Amino acid sequence: MAAQIFGSERMTRAGRPALAILAVLILAAPIGGCLSPGPRFQAPFTLANPNERWPILVKQGEASLDLTVNRGAAGLTEVQKSQLRAFLWDYRNQRAERLMVRAPSGGANETSAMRAFDDVRRSMRQIGINPATVALEPYYANGDPSAPLRLSYLRIVAKAPDCGDWSENLARDPQNMPWPNLGCATQRNLAMAVANPNDLVEPRGETPRPGERRDVVWDKYKDGQVTISKRDPSEHANASGISQIGASQ
Repeated sequence: MAAQIFGSERMTRAGRPALAILAVLILAAPIGGCLSPGPRFQAPFTLANPNERWPILVKQGEASLDLTVNRGAAGLTEVQKSQLRAFLWDYRNQRAERLMVRAPSGGANETSAMRAFDDVRRSMRQIGINPATVALEPYYANGDPSAPLRLSYLRIVAKAPDCGDWSENLARDPQNMPWPNLGCATQRNLAMAVANPNDLVEPRGETPRPGERRDVVWDKYKDGQVTISKRDPSEHANASGISQIGASQ
């Protein structure tokens, strides 16, 4: 009986280290999972520059305007003329390539479409666009009585990044690393608001400097005259003037 008791006690003491090691391994498994690097430590989430994290894609796209021309119309309506002028101003400001105008052919409104094209040419002259540089191309209207007059040109467009990655809990961040969505809204707003996306690729050329004032100053310098601009004494105060005012008091 005593041998059985002492034997079981020895087995219990011998099994304690193994049980302790097993408990440590069980507790270490979830802790190791918490300490493992998350997606924020992986590229591109570790990049702090929004331009690298959320780049704006600048590419060539098509800008188009369809002007519906009904059968028997005398030309474009006032609303269509307003839309046309806005479209042509954008075309001019973008410094885009040739403007393409496609007129319906084989439809019941073919004659009305040519009258509308005369309004387009008239608006071009008013804005300063040479109609001779515009390419006119017919397309088959398949008998459509209200086939549109289509204007299009190739331009540089900015594609905004897609935001909304809130996959991580920002309320607890012991590492204080940039979160996945950091800077995306700013980049998206910039891509949507930029007037000329080509400015994101290269700077614009400088305008010629005005040289009138420079010539005047250079002539005074050659003649040994004072080149500083003349000012009325009331426009500025110097140290001597301030000291005299203090002395008079």
